Amino acid sequence: MSISAKNLPVSLEEILDLAVEYKASDVHFKANMAPVFRIDGWIRSVPGLPVFEPDSLRSMLIGMLTRRQQQLFEENFELDTAILFADRARVRINLYTDLDSVGCAMRIVPLEVPTIEQLGLPSVIEELTHARSGLVLVTGVTGAGKSTTLASMIDAINCREAMHIYTMEDPIEFVHRPKKSVITQREIGYHTRSFATALRSALRADPNVLLIGEMRDAETMTYAMKAAETGHLVLSTLHTSSAPKTIQRILGAFSPSEQDAIRMQLAYTLKAVIAQQLVPLLEGGRMAVHEIMVNTLTIQEAILRGEVEVLNEFIRNGAFDGMQTMDGAIYNAFREGFIDAEIARGYALNSGEMERALRGATLY
Repeated sequence: MSISAKNLPVSLEEILDLAVEYKASDVHFKANMAPVFRIDGWIRSVPGLPVFEPDSLRSMLIGMLTRRQQQLFEENFELDTAILFADRARVRINLYTDLDSVGCAMRIVPLEVPTIEQLGLPSVIEELTHARSGLVLVTGVTGAGKSTTLASMIDAINCREAMHIYTMEDPIEFVHRPKKSVITQREIGYHTRSFATALRSALRADPNVLLIGEMRDAETMTYAMKAAETGHLVLSTLHTSSAPKTIQRILGAFSPSEQDAIRMQLAYTLKAVIAQQLVPLLEGGRMAVHEIMVNTLTIQEAILRGEVEVLNEFIRNGAFDGMQTMDGAIYNAFREGFIDAEIARGYALNSGEMERALRGATLY
């Protein structure tokens, strides 16, 4: 699938301008081929874009880096960072070496942080930003919009409250300017060595809100729960598709001998899990759909007992507390005419149950 280019861009800045114009989320550069865009989740070519020879592509991509970034790339053969392009856009970059030369995937990040209202997020997400302590997790696959949702939550707090918001990211994507809050943003690899190291330091920096870009290991999870336990609101992400799998993922990061203690700590610190997907709309573009699990007393007791398998039923019956299952959210999007049945089937976590609902069964 291709789109037509009005002009034929030849520089990196011109290619990024065109990507912004077409609302691309990502741009991919590879040697001996023209750049391609990801639009609405699909890779699309743009006829007329230049094909870059290996040497010219390497020169262009290395040329956008600072001396320090160039050094890190040469030492490690890959680099994750973010760059501001002349007030056009902030771009998250994954630069790597491959068989042909160097390659690069660029994620385009808006300069303005979107609000919760602009994103059309469920109202319970805004309510969670009022919490004074606890752990809120936004989960989903790569490219599901987790960073955007978290940025909108941080912005809501920043607009409303005088707090110290302390973020640890790899790399920094959205840049937050102080409004009512003091903002500290640190990038892993440049301002600190690791999430765990940054967290240890953060707890001595008088924060109210902590944003951890990703809970990648048991050490980071331990510090995150400790921070939530000691009176901080902690926001973070995991690459899990549902709330029950999020609980399983956290517990699975620890040894069997540790899991009883971690289960108790998680049960008492967790505020909510927000699992997110981006689904293609009938009229073009994508919308976010969410599974939301709020840690009510019923949910807490199930986690304490290790009964992860019953969480989905509790979520299904928890609408009063703002809860909803992922498949329920997808079915509602279908019923309201935003997506078609094929998309509903393709993105459902339980395709058999979704098929029965599409045929008229009352399930959601």
